[in-house]
Amino acid sequence: MSHSSDAQVDSGSEGRRTVVPGPTFTHATHPAGGLQSSRISGFAKLSVKGRLAALVERGLLQQDDLKLFLSNDGLPLEFAENFIENCVGGFTLPLGLATNFLIDGQELFIPMAVEESSVVAAASHGAKLARSGGGFVSEPTRTVATCQIQVIVPPDFAFAAAYKELEPELFDLAQRCHPKLVARGGGVVGLELRTLSKPGYFVIHVHVDTREAMGANIVNTIAEELGRHVPARLPQARVGLKILTNLTVERLTTVRCEVEPAVLEMAGFRGDEAMERIVEAWEFADLDPFRAATHNKGIMNGIDPVVIATGNDWRAVEAGCHAFASLSGSYKPLTKWAINARGKLEGTLTAPIAVGTVGGVTRLHPAVSRALGILGQPNSERLSAIAAAVGLAQNLSALRALACEGIQRGHMALHEKNIEMMRRYDHLPPLAPVQVEPGAAPGDV
Repeated sequence: MSHSSDAQVDSGSEGRRTVVPGPTFTHATHPAGGLQSSRISGFAKLSVKGRLAALVERGLLQQDDLKLFLSNDGLPLEFAENFIENCVGGFTLPLGLATNFLIDGQELFIPMAVEESSVVAAASHGAKLARSGGGFVSEPTRTVATCQIQVIVPPDFAFAAAYKELEPELFDLAQRCHPKLVARGGGVVGLELRTLSKPGYFVIHVHVDTREAMGANIVNTIAEELGRHVPARLPQARVGLKILTNLTVERLTTVRCEVEPAVLEMAGFRGDEAMERIVEAWEFADLDPFRAATHNKGIMNGIDPVVIATGNDWRAVEAGCHAFASLSGSYKPLTKWAINARGKLEGTLTAPIAVGTVGGVTRLHPAVSRALGILGQPNSERLSAIAAAVGLAQNLSALRALACEGIQRGHMALHEKNIEMMRRYDHLPPLAPVQVEPGAAPGDV
């Protein structure tokens, strides 16, 4: 599957677009040869040690890994001091495992680093609902990152024509920047000239297959090199910024799921009624950017914790997803829900989720390396699909809860522990527990 940014970003774009097929989609393999199931009865009720023992039993962790998780100190101070400036210590987020995930036929536990109650539970519940229709199915993703070179010329200078003659030279120069990347099957896949709305303002896009890396440093190096070359060959041109874009429309990840009506039944609502209400809730987000903002925040509740747990840049992913949601000129939901011809609820998520499995802290951070191991050491394409599936599961769970009972009932039941800790801290008596009806989304993991 290939994706073109021409129609979405700038209908007036000019330039050579080299279309190449994405890398072959391969499934990750777990140490024990693949999980039999990502469902563990009563997993949520086990102690932390009990959950870790279950992972060891399934070959997802080694005994030596337990000390790292039980110490709650995933990052040695000497590493932290090299990761950032003016380091004064570490800051720990809870690390949970979402269960029930079946993605492209592969059973997976999903590591999620997040502090908010109900997020892991909601993702697990959404995955359980999606299993009724065979779980999540992803489309192959091109591992393409893009950098931008801002060019400013006199308004009467025919830069587009000059660029057309220069483009093959720029392509070759960009390709020579990373010979090892080319040897691994990556490298430049296309250049694109975009005309901006202000006369004399142009931007050159360079699209690069970065393979298993997220690709920021790779494409920034190319941008710097081409930024020096353009004014040397075209004195009329002045180069401004030279940097990647986080709106990676050449690297869109799409996942789908289908849900049987029967599993959506809950107190007061038949399955068909629940489907209709979920679709109406999605339509609300599609029609109203104020609702779409919170709709997409819920999706990122699923995506971000996976990105963080695997040592990737969640800020870059957030920026790209929200920009992509705005490409039509109005802020839109990242998902779509409808009742299909088979009478089932069908959901789709498409978003630019640029992540890597090499570089950065993916191999240096001990907890990150274990998280990737739990996922079966996925390649970057696979990791994008996993994160997207969690986002879609989170959205399914949230929409069902919102449309059929309201979000607070289940959320507050799980938030109860936090409230009780605060009350104990303030020496106040405990509150009566929140009662949750059977089938409420957040509590079912």
